[in-house]
Amino acid sequence: MAITQEQEEERLKRLSAMQASVPQYLSMQGTGAAAVGDIFGVDTPGIDKFQARQERALGGFQSKYPGRLLASEKPVEWWKEKAALNSMNTIAPMLGFAIGNTMKAIPTPVTKILGSAINWGTAAMTYNMNLADTLEEHESAAGRELTPTEKGWAATVGMGVTYLDLIAPRRGATETSKLLAKSFGRGGVDATRESLIRLVNTNRQKLAKQIGTGAKFSAQMIGTEAATEAAQKTLQIGTSKDPGKIGTSEGLQEIMEEAVIAGPMAGAITAPTAVGVGRAENRDLGTARRLAKGYNKDLLANAPDTLDKVQGQIDIPMGKGYESDFKLLAQQGNDMIANRFGLNIKEGAKKITETVAFKGTAPLTALRDRAKTGLGYSAANKILQMFQPTETGSNEAGVRENFFSLKETKTGQYLKNVVNVINKYSDKKMLMGQVNKSISPEMSAYMMHQIDPTKPYAPLPTNFKGDLSTINQDIQSIKAKLEEVRLDLVSEGVLRKDQKVEDYLTNPVSKESVKANQEGFIESLLGSSERNAKEKGTTALTREEVEDIARGIADGYDPSLRIDRPSEKDRTGLKRKAFEKSRSDAWKYLDEIAAEKGYGSFREGNIEKVLTGYLQQAATRLASARVFGKDASKLKSELSKLSKLEGNEAVTQKEIDRAYDLYDASHNIYKKDADKNALAASKFATTVGAVTHLGLATLSSLSELAWIGERAGFGHMLLTLPKAFKYSLDGIKRGASGKYIAPGESAQAMATLGFNLDPRVNERLDQIFSTDQNAVLSVYFRTPLGGMLTQFTNFNRNWAAQAMMHNINYRANSMLAGDISDIEQRRLNSELKENGLTLDDFALISSAFRGEDGVVRVDITNDTILDRVVKKETRQVSPAKKGKKEDVREQDVTVRDLLIPWLHKVVDDVVVHPKANNKPLWMSDPRMAILAQLKTFPVVFGNTVVKRLLRKLNPKQCSPDYGAAVGVVGAIAMAYALVYMGEMLKDAIKGKDFEDPTFKETLDRMGLTGAPGMLLGAGRFQDGAVVSLGGTTIGALDTLFAEVITPVWTADEGGLEDVSVTGNLVDWFAKSLDGSLGAIGVGFKPASNLFGEES
Repeated sequence: MAITQEQEEERLKRLSAMQASVPQYLSMQGTGAAAVGDIFGVDTPGIDKFQARQERALGGFQSKYPGRLLASEKPVEWWKEKAALNSMNTIAPMLGFAIGNTMKAIPTPVTKILGSAINWGTAAMTYNMNLADTLEEHESAAGRELTPTEKGWAATVGMGVTYLDLIAPRRGATETSKLLAKSFGRGGVDATRESLIRLVNTNRQKLAKQIGTGAKFSAQMIGTEAATEAAQKTLQIGTSKDPGKIGTSEGLQEIMEEAVIAGPMAGAITAPTAVGVGRAENRDLGTARRLAKGYNKDLLANAPDTLDKVQGQIDIPMGKGYESDFKLLAQQGNDMIANRFGLNIKEGAKKITETVAFKGTAPLTALRDRAKTGLGYSAANKILQMFQPTETGSNEAGVRENFFSLKETKTGQYLKNVVNVINKYSDKKMLMGQVNKSISPEMSAYMMHQIDPTKPYAPLPTNFKGDLSTINQDIQSIKAKLEEVRLDLVSEGVLRKDQKVEDYLTNPVSKESVKANQEGFIESLLGSSERNAKEKGTTALTREEVEDIARGIADGYDPSLRIDRPSEKDRTGLKRKAFEKSRSDAWKYLDEIAAEKGYGSFREGNIEKVLTGYLQQAATRLASARVFGKDASKLKSELSKLSKLEGNEAVTQKEIDRAYDLYDASHNIYKKDADKNALAASKFATTVGAVTHLGLATLSSLSELAWIGERAGFGHMLLTLPKAFKYSLDGIKRGASGKYIAPGESAQAMATLGFNLDPRVNERLDQIFSTDQNAVLSVYFRTPLGGMLTQFTNFNRNWAAQAMMHNINYRANSMLAGDISDIEQRRLNSELKENGLTLDDFALISSAFRGEDGVVRVDITNDTILDRVVKKETRQVSPAKKGKKEDVREQDVTVRDLLIPWLHKVVDDVVVHPKANNKPLWMSDPRMAILAQLKTFPVVFGNTVVKRLLRKLNPKQCSPDYGAAVGVVGAIAMAYALVYMGEMLKDAIKGKDFEDPTFKETLDRMGLTGAPGMLLGAGRFQDGAVVSLGGTTIGALDTLFAEVITPVWTADEGGLEDVSVTGNLVDWFAKSLDGSLGAIGVGFKPASNLFGEES
């Protein structure tokens, strides 16, 4: 067959020596394998074809320095070419044995078997290569092709050659694998206290000694490899048909060249290992310092809550001789610049990074980590865990409930059944799902009167076709739930024992009415408060306070959650303002005065808004009172303890301010006193930006599916796939039907966890795209225009919850059967510890859900089991006159209290939910919403998911989990593929040819570049650096300047006829409108077509 011109050009392409090393190595593998076939009389056509392909590829290489070394005019270049050409002969065995030995060092049967297999495979390939080399030498000496018998002899010689050839690579690989294995866990360092004390007080090696140690290893490797290569060549020549060649000039040159090429090459390849060998002692000392810090931290975490110095801590010396010379040199340089120019680069960079990208709780973590006493650590840790759960994979103990977990648990507990009842009696439109659901005013009035007889009487609507006893039974269930909530609030001191309800909570005003006549509402409430104060001789609300209440109602926050911050002198906090004590009474005459002034009623008449608003607010207030204390008394108490400590262990005013700022942000009242017009403009801009830019955001979110398997286990993920799809199918049926359909098992589970309860609120998407509650976006992302992103988010959440419940069932049943593996037991122990649970607590959960057949099946839709009261043992180390003793106390808790926060945390680990506790504080400032838009996802993903992945991949854990590390690699690979799929679908919708995203772009879309990626102009949802850094609003302004303002500004005087400003403006508007229509708009471009512009 004739060779085409393209094929000829391809053949004539010249390879570099390094490029040619691979086909040469593979060709030798083919030659050796074919020879083995010849020896045993076996045809190897496949191997012959493989070898021929490698030879053809090798034909592209042409030596620039042929001939002998001694005859070359450029001996250094000659050596570089020959070393590169033969590099694979050294790299392959050294790399293979390093990988094999490292895997054998991992204490799992599978990796040990794989490691042995890799080592044997490496040895076999090295033999194959040496057989080919020996055949070449023997054929050259014979001057012909060898017979099968002669090939057999060459194969025997090849064994000896291989033995010599493996001496240096195996030694280098052994040292490399030792260094890698020392990066696992404790790094081979004896972690006893006595050993750690000795090591941390040992001076580090000087740099010169490290270089000397490394150089000695390199010299040994060079010498060994040179000697063995010379011996190999001598053996090959000596066993050939012309053994006398050894004594000739040609033979001696060949032997010398083999040594000269291979020796330095081995030294170059093992240079990183030589560096590691040189640093070995200092690395062990560094490991000892790390372990000593962990040892001290564990002592503090378990110490009594006293000011006594914690006994047994290891003093870790600092400074010259104990810390890295490079670290000390950098510190000296920083100090010099600070003294000379007043610029502390280290502290400045730290503050900028902490402010821009770190969690808002980062200063509280730093406060805890500098503790010196049990009291200091305990108080700081309690404050930290008030705001956030213990991070997954940190192996830190959860010591208390955190605000967000408790709020969401109570939200699910209070709202699930109530919302279901409301949905049952609401009017629905076919295909509209929850978006356009409403309850009629007549039904609302009837239910309101039945729940509270003081409300005006209303008969059952005449068009009601249901069963009277059923609706009354449902109403009784709501009344029972309201009483349950009341008792909870009483137990936490939010309500008095004799107080039935707080009027301004259970009889709320209408947000829409207040917005429509805010001044009228202020006058009415102010008049009501003054009339009540006059009657009772109390203090009335001030106009400023009433205005704050009005703004809270209009903007969706509860100003009653504001607290008085302590002063510098009194860090325990001021007493609650007098108006708070009689706050409910201040509303007593609101309706009467509003009617007198002709304003009508400001009260909310829609029972759905009344009940969901009250129950959500009640869940928030109860969680706040239980976690932070009523009026933040518990938070203030812990801060007061820290303020009395000495030295740098004492809390600073900045840290106190940060704690109170986080409190405000957690309650959605942070910086809410900003100019209302500015906040409204910001909200409008972020809403428009999100709607016009994020219609394809669902396709950008596909990679979230990968983290379900990483967090709950891929096996559990796959086994719950049917339930995940059933949840979606059930949701489609309910959405498509114009009638009420009872929620399925998965939908009830989601409601129990506090998700998807109120169709008007999707806090996660609000935080990602707007940073605050946004009713428009909540509706938009529930529709096809917004890619059904809300439904996709809930699909992921449900699947994560189902997978984790399956995981819990598996572990519980394995423990009951007594066959749980050691690694699974260790993972379970760590997970329980991080969630503030014990194995005894896990046994309580297992027992509660154990069926008559003895099998545990966790079912969080069963409120009877969830509300079952069990005895939880708490153990606390307390000071004693003689040492320490452990107090064991019993606490009444429900199964819900044990299980639901754990499951909720798992779901949040998978589906990132920006909150005040996991994003920088500035992102909770509504004034910064335009800049924060789209940044919350990469920043929070980096602060949560990326940190968890790095912990699992970190071999320096005291007990590394290699299975979990493999799971991370698998999840990243899956996420990578899903990003590709999403990008392909987006390009297809846009009608564009698919362009492979770069490796960095793919990592950006996955979220793995976190805050650095965002700062470099990357991320999941944006379409450019400007949008990434400035948000969609800044991006729109950038487009406006580029396409409209700049052309006008730069046009020649009187020469605007060539500048289509109007056309650009129309085109920009049309593109934005198309973007707001989601996939349909992006794909079909109706607005662009309508206005006659090509997009």
